[in-house]
Amino acid sequence: MGAPTGPAPIAFAGGALERAGELRTKPEALAAALADPRAMAIVIGPEGAHPEPSPLRPDDDEPIFLGLAESGPLFAVERQGPGAVNLRELAVTLPADALGAIAYASGLVNWRRGHRFCGRCGQPTEAGEGGHVRTCADGHQHHPRTDPVVIMLVTDGDRALLGRQAVWPAGRYSALAGFVEPGEPLEAAVAREVREEAGVEVRDVRYIASQPWPFPISLMLGFEATYESGEPTTRDAELEDVRWFGRDELAAASREDVAWLDGPDSERLLVPPPFAIARLLVDRWVARGG
Repeated sequence: MGAPTGPAPIAFAGGALERAGELRTKPEALAAALADPRAMAIVIGPEGAHPEPSPLRPDDDEPIFLGLAESGPLFAVERQGPGAVNLRELAVTLPADALGAIAYASGLVNWRRGHRFCGRCGQPTEAGEGGHVRTCADGHQHHPRTDPVVIMLVTDGDRALLGRQAVWPAGRYSALAGFVEPGEPLEAAVAREVREEAGVEVRDVRYIASQPWPFPISLMLGFEATYESGEPTTRDAELEDVRWFGRDELAAASREDVAWLDGPDSERLLVPPPFAIARLLVDRWVARGG
């Protein structure tokens, strides 16, 4: 059975925008960027983002400076009304650079939504540094946050360990994943999450790649790990099932996005969608062969 031609690209990871962080602390430069007739905005709405940037509007509330695109200054704004598209839909239609800017804009807007008031004293906060910091009257500063998540493909020879959540489409399986806890090294987080979710011990944890994940403000950190011991079984409420899949089975599913497994229910196997880093981990392993 043939393998896919290679890993899928990582959505939301395009980084062509010049963030121009040095301009954030220069009020005159920010004012000039706002007044620039070439200035455009990535519009974030309740349901997602607009596929294309649009001109700034006088009623845009606190535009967040993203940086300098080839066409001019670029900002993020939040608007109500029609036009926003679900980010997962955009992930399969837009080029990498556009998706990277949308992930950047979405992350900042989502962070601002939760920091209109100070988490220490409850007072309203005001934007500074082009929207990259918020400060209350008592001087408490709040900076954009990113939630780190480890996602890992556990392998043992020609088989890989995948799990599924009950809310996913029927037959969908993906790499195991979980949030990094405070004070925890990434390698330790990989081993802990695999143990907690599947009852399996791993070794030789290896970093592969990362993906901004704007749902709402995460960073997926992709790893491979080698199976050490244990029999896979669901250990917590996060997973409905966890099992081994052969390389050939995943090769067929990755190539066609659909495959049928022999079993009591002839369950259809669906691999992670092409825009997810979990798919890159699967396709990368499959492409290496035995």
